[in-house]
Amino acid sequence: MIGIYVHIPFCESKCIYCDFASFVCAEQEKYFSFLLQEINNSENKGQTVDTIYFGGGTPSVVEPKYIADTLDAIRKNFEVLKDSEITIECNPNSVTPENLDAYHSIGFNRISFGVQSLNDDVLKFLGRKHRRSDALLAIENAKKVGFENISADLIVGLPKVSSRMLCSHAKKLIDMGVTHISSYMLQVEEGTPLFKMCQENPQILPVEDDCAESFSKLVLLLSKYNFNQYEVSNFARIGFESRHNLKYWSGENYLGFGLSATSTYGNRRWTNGGKFETYFKGKKEVEFLGNREKIEEKIMLGLRCYLGFDIKEIEKLGYKISEKEDFETFLKKGIIYEKEGKIYLNPKFYSVNNQIISKLLP
Repeated sequence: MIGIYVHIPFCESKCIYCDFASFVCAEQEKYFSFLLQEINNSENKGQTVDTIYFGGGTPSVVEPKYIADTLDAIRKNFEVLKDSEITIECNPNSVTPENLDAYHSIGFNRISFGVQSLNDDVLKFLGRKHRRSDALLAIENAKKVGFENISADLIVGLPKVSSRMLCSHAKKLIDMGVTHISSYMLQVEEGTPLFKMCQENPQILPVEDDCAESFSKLVLLLSKYNFNQYEVSNFARIGFESRHNLKYWSGENYLGFGLSATSTYGNRRWTNGGKFETYFKGKKEVEFLGNREKIEEKIMLGLRCYLGFDIKEIEKLGYKISEKEDFETFLKKGIIYEKEGKIYLNPKFYSVNNQIISKLLP
């Protein structure tokens, strides 16, 4: 059973914090022609698929016909199960009621909105095209056409967004019927306009302690409304966890199609070219995963979410984690815990997961 990711690299504009493979001006027709060829010529055709995810970029900025043709090509080349989770990312300003109805009618049953904030001044600062009213209307329209599995993104660490304001935004999304919230700390990536702004004015963003406090209060609020923190940055009501993302975190096989998309299958991982010229030439970066890489990924990914990792699995790969001094220390202090042969990170320590994980790696 595998998952499939499809990258749609088109956007109406570039947000100030974005360093993803997304482009404002490009030839959509040519791109989708190559994308369909890639799917049709996949060496893994015939595999059974139970999750499909269209991400970007902004899939909702392209004509629904391109989306439908791509999904149809996947169905023709793979065995897509009837109960598959099929997700599409959308920006509130670029999705219409007609497009939402089209997505739902061709089989999408999960939708993820890039809300980021419900404060208009902050959205303008970020370079987002939508406003609060657009986000709320998009969610309402999605519900009207039949979407029940609705996710929204919220960014933590934005300027002039207090913990109280952040929690009020989350509460509003919950009231609107959102069933999943992804909440990420704002990352300042080199080469982005935000990076330059922070160099010129280091005080433009809140300090780390304030960001941590905001996130902690958000976790408490979401817990109050039965949104479980099933991964460091992801919260969902029971049954609405992202099945596709769980494939990444559990180390399952998945295929990625499109510019910059990554696939992991067996002992091999490959990534398509990140620019149109390299993607159209079929260039890929290939990596072979040895036991050490597999061990590190099982620990890193497993401790970031509620799946944990299996002790016997990593022992078979040649690593006895129980011999690590920090391992026993973390167990005694309740930082990590063991249950039925698996190790889990105590959710209270999700905010410092990187420091803990680094001490448990080979």
